[in-house]
Amino acid sequence: MFEENDKYFEEKNRKEIVNRYETLLNNKKPFYFDVTDFESIIEFYVEQNKISNAFEASSIASGIFPSSPEIKIKKAQLLLDKGKYVEALSELKTAIFHDPKNFEIFLLLGITYLNLNNYKESIRQFEECIKILPHEVKKDEIFLTIGFHLAHANKFTSAIKYLSKSIEINNNNIDAITEIAYCYDCLTNYNKCIEYYLKAIDIEPLSEVNWYNIGLVYIKTKSYKKAIEALDYSLAIDPSYLSAILAKAHILFYLEKYNEAVEVYKEYLIYDSGYADVYYLIGECYEKIDDVKNAIKYYDLTILKDKEHADAWLGLGILKMQSEDFASSLVCLSKSALIDKENPEAHYALSELFFKTNILDDALNHADIAVKISPEETDYVLLQSEIYEELKNDKKAISVLEEGLFSVLEKAPILYRLAGLYFLNRKEKKATEFLKNAINEDSSLISDFFNIFPQAKDCEMFKGLLNLLSKNKKNEL
Repeated sequence: MFEENDKYFEEKNRKEIVNRYETLLNNKKPFYFDVTDFESIIEFYVEQNKISNAFEASSIASGIFPSSPEIKIKKAQLLLDKGKYVEALSELKTAIFHDPKNFEIFLLLGITYLNLNNYKESIRQFEECIKILPHEVKKDEIFLTIGFHLAHANKFTSAIKYLSKSIEINNNNIDAITEIAYCYDCLTNYNKCIEYYLKAIDIEPLSEVNWYNIGLVYIKTKSYKKAIEALDYSLAIDPSYLSAILAKAHILFYLEKYNEAVEVYKEYLIYDSGYADVYYLIGECYEKIDDVKNAIKYYDLTILKDKEHADAWLGLGILKMQSEDFASSLVCLSKSALIDKENPEAHYALSELFFKTNILDDALNHADIAVKISPEETDYVLLQSEIYEELKNDKKAISVLEEGLFSVLEKAPILYRLAGLYFLNRKEKKATEFLKNAINEDSSLISDFFNIFPQAKDCEMFKGLLNLLSKNKKNEL
């Protein structure tokens, strides 16, 4: 009770000082405040996020007290927050000249050097800070501060060292424990990361954030059941925790549990009905389970929320194409490609649409764009080749496939198609060579090959190759 009264009177006194300062400043009257008063004024403005006022007060204070280390520290902190590290360093060097035993100056010097990418010097300053810490200062909090800044400068191993020292002093320092977990996460040491999040949960079992964070780590380790359990705990504590709802829905989507994912995405919309991406994801779930009516409904709702949602226009366009509503499909796919010109899927879909409707020049144009953007996509190269076939340009159909072999990730379909095209062009020796390579790459596609090129079943060279491969397989067994 007495502490609360002290805080009340302290805050009241500070406001009176700020009011008097502002009145005198606005009236351009001479005034005098001591160093402690100026510290209070600067702190007040920082807390109110009035940074320009804080800078002005620090500049006035510096003019009155040019040698005050307290004012230099305040000004340096403001400069650090603004990213003006060289200027902050200058203020701190002056401050330390006047107060060489002030641990706070060394702490800020360490942070400043860290931001100036001088890691070695920053550690030297941090160690000096620790060496001269007064007894009344909480050492675990200083180690935590150092560890925090090192972690966010991507010096994770060093950060863990200082954060661990914080925990040695205070093993219930939840901030240090979760910061170590964060560091191990960044170092991809997920087992240690989970270990520290579990420690944090032991201390604060009702922290929805820690349950959520450990859920994300379980996702990274592909422990999806544990991830969902952790996210459920998070949501039991705070049912409106939107990040946890989305994470759970995404897992269910990834696991192809689309009906369950839909329910969780809809749960999200109870709390935030304006997020277009969630409507889109629901539409995608419905599309995956062949519920075209609801897929179209939710793609339409996505566009209602965000007219520039390229993926929703794309999804809608593909569904319209599948139902042979080619005019509507063209409108949707064109809109998607216009919004996101670098999306190869939109150009691929447009190429398919024009190919289906026998507008081959446009089909080829969009296939070329798709391949140029994503040359690693096998389907794009196959469609490009197929269009050239339809244009009776087998030479070009073959050349784009051969070029594609250097860039595609999945080579087998390209090899099978080359075998078929060379066979149709009566180059059986080359066709057999490509078929052999295709079978070596992925023998499961051989039946698809004969479905596309049924004439090849009668090719004696192919028969001989298949018999030889069959014998070799038996010998291996």
